Amino acid sequence: MNGLNLNIFNIIILVGIIHGLVFSLVIIFNKKFHSKTNYFLVLTTLALTFSNLQYWFMDTEFIHRSVYDRHHLLFIPFEFLILPFFYFFVKSYIDRPVKQNEKILLYSPFVVCVLYLGTKDAIQIDLKLAKIINLIIEYVSIGFSIIIIYLIFKVLQQYQKQKTKYLLSDVKIKTKWLKNLLYVGLGIIFIWFVSVSLLETSNIKGFYIFYPLWIGITLIIYWIGYTAMIQKQIFNDRKEIRIKKENSLKVKANKTTYNKIDDLITNTKLHLNPALSLQILSQELNLSEGYISQLINKNSGLNFNDYINLLRVNDAKEMLVNKEYKNYTIVAIGLEAGFNSKSSFYTAFKKFTGKTPVEYKKDVRNL
Repeated sequence: MNGLNLNIFNIIILVGIIHGLVFSLVIIFNKKFHSKTNYFLVLTTLALTFSNLQYWFMDTEFIHRSVYDRHHLLFIPFEFLILPFFYFFVKSYIDRPVKQNEKILLYSPFVVCVLYLGTKDAIQIDLKLAKIINLIIEYVSIGFSIIIIYLIFKVLQQYQKQKTKYLLSDVKIKTKWLKNLLYVGLGIIFIWFVSVSLLETSNIKGFYIFYPLWIGITLIIYWIGYTAMIQKQIFNDRKEIRIKKENSLKVKANKTTYNKIDDLITNTKLHLNPALSLQILSQELNLSEGYISQLINKNSGLNFNDYINLLRVNDAKEMLVNKEYKNYTIVAIGLEAGFNSKSSFYTAFKKFTGKTPVEYKKDVRNL
């Protein structure tokens, strides 16, 4: 590290740079954090980090500024990428689609600036003119950043104005921290503007005038990284809680409806009608056939036919063991229980009891 222009300020900035790199690598290589939102979060963090790193190289003279002056393409205008990435992060964060024309418009200034730097290498531009152009680029990037912050505020305002219901799709993520961050961003842009203006009008040498700006960026790297992850985790937790609540409410509602269906059939003895069908029950309950079938299957574990036949078998069992019905034939009992034939009665009875009606009657009498 001998020969480097190190001081407490650029050491603080270096710590922020290292943190930004480590944070981004953790997100990139940890599958748990893979998502489109985190993809834009990483790009925003890296743009902030590399912007500071680039100026840190020049400030500490790790790479002398003359190297950048000779090879302009070595200098990458990250300031034109930071807020476009952050704009797309915000839209993804609140689950809003990113349009193709937005990408073209917001990435265009960066592309134009890179093309300009490439042109400077290809042709000779007067030094004074180059300084004027560079100053114009600085002020344009400041204005460009303010415009994007305005657009982000507008997106957040539209998001907050939307009406919400207690539904999973309407769970709203907290955006207050984003607005606070944007206010801080405006403050940093003001510092940026003042720093550029003073650099051009004062005799200050070196990059000391930019230290407040770079330290401010360092703080934003920490803020964006951790706050975004924490708020997204809270949002995901709320979604899971909401799912459990809604599923619980659905189960209770379905159970209540099933109980009504079961009570209607058993209390009014609808199963004694040999012609009973889902269609008849649907008309009686004013519910769709599919919904009734689904509820019966989910709550009883039986399909509709087996559910009705089980009720009929239980009625037949009661008559078979009741002495008042001992003089009636087994077939008559089966038909009165709702079966439309001897074969269907015997088949269903065997299925649910493991015995024929005759065997069941004998076994019960021998008890």
